[in-house]
Amino acid sequence: MRLAALLATASLALSTSTLTRDVVILGGGSTGTYAAVQLRSQDKTVALVEKKDKLGGHAETIYLPDDQYVNYGIEGFFNNDLTKTYFSQLDVDYEALLPGSLLTNYVDFRTGKPALPGDGILDTITGLLLYRAAIAQFDSLSTGAYYLPDPIPEVLLRPFHEFVSAHALQGALTLIFEFAENVGDLLNTPLLYVIQNFGIPQIDALLNGGYIRPKNGTDTLFNKAATYIGPENIFSSTTAISTSRNETGVEVLVQNTNGTQTLIRANSLLITFPPTLSNLAFLDLSSTEQSLFSKWTHMQYYAATITNTGLPDGINIANVNPDNQPGSLPLPPFQWELEYSGVPGYFMTKIVAPANFTAEDAKQLIVDNLRSMRDAGTYDTTQDPEIAAFASHSPETLMVGVEEIREGFYDKLHGLQGKRSTYYTGYTWCTDYSTPLWNFTDAVVGMMHL
Repeated sequence: MRLAALLATASLALSTSTLTRDVVILGGGSTGTYAAVQLRSQDKTVALVEKKDKLGGHAETIYLPDDQYVNYGIEGFFNNDLTKTYFSQLDVDYEALLPGSLLTNYVDFRTGKPALPGDGILDTITGLLLYRAAIAQFDSLSTGAYYLPDPIPEVLLRPFHEFVSAHALQGALTLIFEFAENVGDLLNTPLLYVIQNFGIPQIDALLNGGYIRPKNGTDTLFNKAATYIGPENIFSSTTAISTSRNETGVEVLVQNTNGTQTLIRANSLLITFPPTLSNLAFLDLSSTEQSLFSKWTHMQYYAATITNTGLPDGINIANVNPDNQPGSLPLPPFQWELEYSGVPGYFMTKIVAPANFTAEDAKQLIVDNLRSMRDAGTYDTTQDPEIAAFASHSPETLMVGVEEIREGFYDKLHGLQGKRSTYYTGYTWCTDYSTPLWNFTDAVVGMMHL
């Protein structure tokens, strides 16, 4: 047995190639790809490791006949200088992101019956301005990063419904939920997490230019980025299986789905995906990292494109729950909305649910809601719906308890940057929108000793 083990170890050593880079990046989603592009633009060497077969993370696009497509993951990006500079850097043509429809019907997806929206809905601009004025006091959160004031105002840790009542935001709830649905039970979520999912960066983007998207689908952005980074620097269908880290550098052993292993030596490691203990099983965690990363709770979040629904084109169908006041907001697990994609016959949807809600549960929920609408006679959904595309964005909305926040959790989290040559970015550290995440990633890359 010992001889066999020694022979196996020797065989592995012979089959493992070794390379050296300035930075090894784990995760080829929006932030990991952006970091790799910026480092390459500075003539730094990178190894970008992505478990999927292509870059993009949550930026899913389904391509349809007649040159049509649906971006059912990331739909658009802030129309600001940072986004346009990045697009220009990659030679990506873009256009304004326009809604597939401005018409919305309201339905209680539990019963399938038409329902009234939340009371006193404000127009978009009024709602945005009212909400922005209420949260402007928390200027340390204005970039979208989790930079908390010291001391932390107690109001940030209280349920959002108290802030709604104090600032008469009932009429803006539908709008806020449109962008912060991923927190789940919006009214009982701490104000901090509502602001982090829909705060100053998102409001200012809507008020000052809206959103843009790459022409020919979001995939175009990541295809151009892959060319810029260079195929020799991208390890797709690959995951990290072990690491060794110290203050002078890192070694990361990665393995492709075909079994090929590569040992990457680098000055710095950048982790871009959610730092849960299950995601970081390969990492030689310090006791501090272990302690912090064990405290997360999260939501499950799924994205889908559906067709053959029997629903009328040209309208969005919003999910409401008249029993949950104020705002008539649905409670997890729920479909956020059946959003008309702009392509006849195709709707987009997002499913928000507790951590134990599986992908199969999410698919069944889509079917059950459509059947409820059929049985109620609300829509002629006698056809069998087809899920044309489906993706998991879980774990989503990583949160910790308010007592942990009081005790300085986020200061401790930021204190991990640079320890043992390891850096972090992604939506655990900043709001889950690409443009603020790119800005945060620039700051993290700027910390590295390269």
